[in-house]
Amino acid sequence: MNRISPFKQRLPCAGLFLCAAAGVLAGRWIPLPGWVFAVGAVAAVAAAWRWSIAVFLGASLIFAAAETWQFRESPAVRLATHLSESWQTCEGEIEVLEAPHISPTFPQRCRFTAQLATLRLAGVESHPDCRVMITWNGMPPAYGSRYLVRAAIRNCPPARNPGAFDYTAWLANAGVRSEMDILRTGDTHLLATGGNPIVHAAIAACRWIEKTVSIGIDGTPEASLIRAMTVGDTSDAPDSIKDSFRETGTFHLFSVSGLHVGIVAIILWAVLGACGLSPRRSVLVIIPALFFYALVTGLSAPSIRAAAMLSVIAAGLLLDRPPSPLNSVGAAGVVILALDPSQIFNSGFQLSFGAVAMILLFALPIQKRLGVVCQSDPFLPARLVPPALRFWQKLAGGGIALIAVSLAAWIASLPLIVFYFHLVSLSSIAANFIAVPLSGFLIELATVSLVAGVFSPWLAGIFNQANFLLARILLLIVQGFASIPGSAIYVGPPQAPGTVAKVVVFDAGRGGSAVIFAGGQSWLVDTGPEFFADTTTLPFLRAAGVNQLSALVLTHGDTSHIGGFDAIDQALHPKLILDSGLKDHSTDHSRILSALRQVRAPLTLATAGAAFPLGPAARLTVLYPPPDVQGACADDKALVLRLDAGKFSALFMSDAGLPTEQWLLAHARAALPCDVVAMGRHSSGFSGDPEFLRAVSPRVVVASAASFPKTEQIPSDWAGTVRAMGIDLVRQDESGAATVTVTADSFTVTPFLSSAGSSRTFPDDSHPLR
Repeated sequence: MNRISPFKQRLPCAGLFLCAAAGVLAGRWIPLPGWVFAVGAVAAVAAAWRWSIAVFLGASLIFAAAETWQFRESPAVRLATHLSESWQTCEGEIEVLEAPHISPTFPQRCRFTAQLATLRLAGVESHPDCRVMITWNGMPPAYGSRYLVRAAIRNCPPARNPGAFDYTAWLANAGVRSEMDILRTGDTHLLATGGNPIVHAAIAACRWIEKTVSIGIDGTPEASLIRAMTVGDTSDAPDSIKDSFRETGTFHLFSVSGLHVGIVAIILWAVLGACGLSPRRSVLVIIPALFFYALVTGLSAPSIRAAAMLSVIAAGLLLDRPPSPLNSVGAAGVVILALDPSQIFNSGFQLSFGAVAMILLFALPIQKRLGVVCQSDPFLPARLVPPALRFWQKLAGGGIALIAVSLAAWIASLPLIVFYFHLVSLSSIAANFIAVPLSGFLIELATVSLVAGVFSPWLAGIFNQANFLLARILLLIVQGFASIPGSAIYVGPPQAPGTVAKVVVFDAGRGGSAVIFAGGQSWLVDTGPEFFADTTTLPFLRAAGVNQLSALVLTHGDTSHIGGFDAIDQALHPKLILDSGLKDHSTDHSRILSALRQVRAPLTLATAGAAFPLGPAARLTVLYPPPDVQGACADDKALVLRLDAGKFSALFMSDAGLPTEQWLLAHARAALPCDVVAMGRHSSGFSGDPEFLRAVSPRVVVASAASFPKTEQIPSDWAGTVRAMGIDLVRQDESGAATVTVTADSFTVTPFLSSAGSSRTFPDDSHPLR
């Protein structure tokens, strides 16, 4: 029986899915009230008796109304209109909606979503009846518990830097706009326990699975991998392992996804069939089991999508209808969007449905094209083909099928992966070819371990040791592919025409970090603290397409400036490292210098007068410190750098204070006039002496700031003095990061936060004091 091409089938559910997707996009981007879409949907449905196309239009408008009510007109949005980004003390009644997520860094803190039933704020009581994100200190609460709490509440603040994951936007997409911080367990009072018993059972099952598959191997990276692949718990997995899976295009194996749910379905089908259940009865067991497994994994979006897809396909068996896979995928998409319209803006949703659709459309044609190489002579009778040749043909056919599926999925996901993750994985197909079958064996062996664990923890430990070996092999394979030069390439957006240089001054709070792009080179001035480098600096550089840094400058030993050195060094392997080499009291700085002197040639000691070209039209000059500088603290030994790019110039002051500024006035006054000054705060709390600023005569000062301690705050009288001098002051406590884009005849300063104002462009004439 010939297979009908998907392009020639009737696919009503696929068409309905496209209409639903269009409706959700309209609801998000067209600023109309939800009732307008709802009225339009009613009118379209009423006209369906005459025009069948009106059914699809009505469906689209229904989803547009649903998205509008969920994203722009929900109770969470109404609560947000009464709050700000500043903390306010409040009292409220909450119900825990999920098992708390415990921080691996701070085990005494956890986060979870909760339903906020009542809120007393400034003496006024209201009933928001919406979800909020809770940060809880102390023993984690149980799912379903209701508490009366005293806490601080605010709207979730936006991301403050380019490159950083926009957690606030992600929460808003999930229907959460506000957060509460409960600092002390004494500020909570348990009112009642409760919750859905099925969810309680799923949480208990998840904990039992995690414990059982870790017997005998707990505390190892392999155990973390097995837990991630069985229940989706990636909290204790090392970042280096996550990066390896991400860069080889195998990250879908690292957490619960469609592959894992599919393997569970296959295992259940085989077991139920062996027990004598008919296909119909097996389906009735498998469908709820898949959704329970999705519940066990924390209702992760990939597991829900996979459970919905497989359930729709399996339901066709109950109706005695041969399933059309593409139509079933469309039906699953409609179901998921009906439950949560905002899922369409989830990158995982787009990758899942795009990859599955591409596999269904093109995997078989690719397989037929590639399968020609392993086919025997078609005129040769099958009985005359040697058994050994038949075996190898069957084995090669399976390999070709896997290659065809991987190739189709890679082609479908490549544009989205480049758009969202700025990554092209050239080793993805080869890595998946080996890793996917191995991960299947790993999940099956974990299942055997769970069955054994019901009877004997010791027996489960035996199977875990075997699974440990499989996990070790899988890690070695993935890390081996990741270590191949060029196996993964980060790509960035093309440089805007006419751009001479680009500078990004990050908002790192008490720390500091800045990136300079000029002449095809990328220079990083300080990394920021360790957490900041992992979450902001490194992702930004990868998004910019930086696969290797041209240079890394360490201005001084403050951990808030160089704490992320190890992460940046291991990921981006700087060709050159600049450091003053001066001793200070920083143990991290001493460790870094000692290690670099022993094993790394690119370390260059930077002293006043050293200059480094950044392409033909730019250079970076060290103005400070001199070799014999004497300073009471690390801030007094910090490097001061001058960037010249065409007519534009900038000073990077790091945390320099009055002693450094007085030395520069005495020894380098002629090199001070510039367009932009990026400055931190000296440990004394004073930086930017008026006499120094008059000598520099900048048009813009970008000043870092933090709320704590007081020495990191910007004094109001100093800010007034700067503005009175006619200098634009960009306060990073208000603007977040600041980007300076330099062209041949102007430069533009853009604050990252829109609330701080819009971009300002300055004509870049020769500086009057230069």
